[in-house]
Amino acid sequence: MRVHAYVLAGDPAWAGESIASYYGMVDRIVVSFDRHHRSWAGHPLSVEESLRRIRAADPDGKTVLAPGEYADPERPVVRGETEQRQAALDAASEGADWVVQLDTDEVVASGATLLRHLAIAERRAADALDYPLRDIYARTASGRFLEHCGRFWTAQAAYPGPVAVRAGTTLAAARQPASPHAYRVDVAPRNTDPAHPYDARVHAVIRPADAILHLSWVRSEAQMAEKRIVSGYMGKRDWDRDLARWRRRSRHPWMTAAGAPFARDPFGRFRVVALPRLAGRQP
Repeated sequence: MRVHAYVLAGDPAWAGESIASYYGMVDRIVVSFDRHHRSWAGHPLSVEESLRRIRAADPDGKTVLAPGEYADPERPVVRGETEQRQAALDAASEGADWVVQLDTDEVVASGATLLRHLAIAERRAADALDYPLRDIYARTASGRFLEHCGRFWTAQAAYPGPVAVRAGTTLAAARQPASPHAYRVDVAPRNTDPAHPYDARVHAVIRPADAILHLSWVRSEAQMAEKRIVSGYMGKRDWDRDLARWRRRSRHPWMTAAGAPFARDPFGRFRVVALPRLAGRQP
């Protein structure tokens, strides 16, 4: 089974850790970026720093740079994202059976477990692998982390899109393939993602410790200030409100976690966790 990958360079915070976490699984990594170092909406991106960190995590020369023209403020962001991902996926599909599609703020906790389930997806003739991500919200002063969770502090998965798809797949929107036939893994026998129906099919269960770590908001203040400008969700959320909550929750993690059973919003529930893999590491 030949496995390649693609990444979009522009968010350097965890790029090195992300690449290193699955580097041994893949033979080639296509690195896609806008040649003018702009986001889909036309804002400046930290592409050079991203490329520097990616090169530092590439001792065997597996990465292939693939610049293109993807910035267009006149069109919906999701169209620009899908176009860039499709171009990167097409390039990564050459000579591959499967293509890993992880963002640079997503870190594989267990490459062996991920690869085992990718092999099962292959045998079952699935078109994609839906594999759980743990949404890690913030690092606290003690070095622990706040993580999105279930009502009573249970593990909760998230699925921004399949983490791997068949080579030659056509994407419908962002990471979502046009063909939805996926082999789906969760951290419990029933679906734990509040964004999906409760009865969504679960084919296999893994330990939460083996799920992918999604570190989207585990950043410094400066990196969060940049994220609010370049994020594809820039115009879809109240960033002043959300950043104020992020600061408050980071300062008061145990108080934040205590409110999980009472939070009406399923995305407003948190638990405090230790992540030894990230101990001492800064974005």
